[in-house]
Amino acid sequence: MDIRWLQDFLALAEMRNFTRSAEFRNVSQAAFSRRIQSLEHWLGTSLIVKGSQPVRLTEAGEQFRETAQVSVERLLETRASIRARQFDARNQIRLAMPNVLARSEFKRMLGVIRPREKTSFSVIVGTTSEVTGRYLAGDADILFAHGAPALPTQEALANHDRLVLRRDRFLPYCARDAATQARFGFPGTPEQPFPLIAYSQRAYFAQLFEHVLERAPQPPEYRVTVQCDMSDVLKEVIAAGYGIGWLPQTAVDASEDNRLVAVGTEDWAMDLEICAFRPLRDSGPKIAAFWEALQATN
Repeated sequence: MDIRWLQDFLALAEMRNFTRSAEFRNVSQAAFSRRIQSLEHWLGTSLIVKGSQPVRLTEAGEQFRETAQVSVERLLETRASIRARQFDARNQIRLAMPNVLARSEFKRMLGVIRPREKTSFSVIVGTTSEVTGRYLAGDADILFAHGAPALPTQEALANHDRLVLRRDRFLPYCARDAATQARFGFPGTPEQPFPLIAYSQRAYFAQLFEHVLERAPQPPEYRVTVQCDMSDVLKEVIAAGYGIGWLPQTAVDASEDNRLVAVGTEDWAMDLEICAFRPLRDSGPKIAAFWEALQATN
């Protein structure tokens, strides 16, 4: 038995799609399917209704889902507890944050940590999905991530302590060039759609973009010219004048130049929060003290 089989199965049970589940688990679809088959072989029964679209669980699959969820949570909590004790011996706090927050928030975190001379720290960075997965796997004590008041907290983080550090906004930007702005013609027309610098479907901000579109006063007309799951990359492409894309305002405020400008009205913006998460379990006095320091900065 491999815990990854259980995590793959739970992802598939949630997303109901092999392709998206494999992307979320960061493996090829072929490898993902083999893991599901290995789990079924280990159990001696089918968990997925063959050929169903979207994916449906068999009766055994539904029965096994809750057991798998509990088993994964307990295993990861136990591993996190063991690792935490090891890190406690070295007075180390482990942080996880997406790239976009590492640029804008890490200095602020250093200000919280610096007075504690005997405390060292390690930082995991990556995409939002990557660092969230690492945090949930027990590789970090505290996760920093964006949250949207208009959308529910990610299900996997619902049972964790959540602290709002400060407010942010999700806005459409383009290069600070009047000719470029006029050429793009946001929000576009059927005859002349604007070039969209978009997030990959698995990216967290892709979900926020879809929510913005659902609330928009009119359907935008666009064509995707570049797609990536990292805000830092998209920001550079937007600044180079290749199109319009949505970015967190803090990512643009942290820039050292004025290459970007927000476009459109408030109807195209979305309120965000920069949040810290920690497990509900007792994480020791060092993490508790750091959490209190974060609370004191609000």
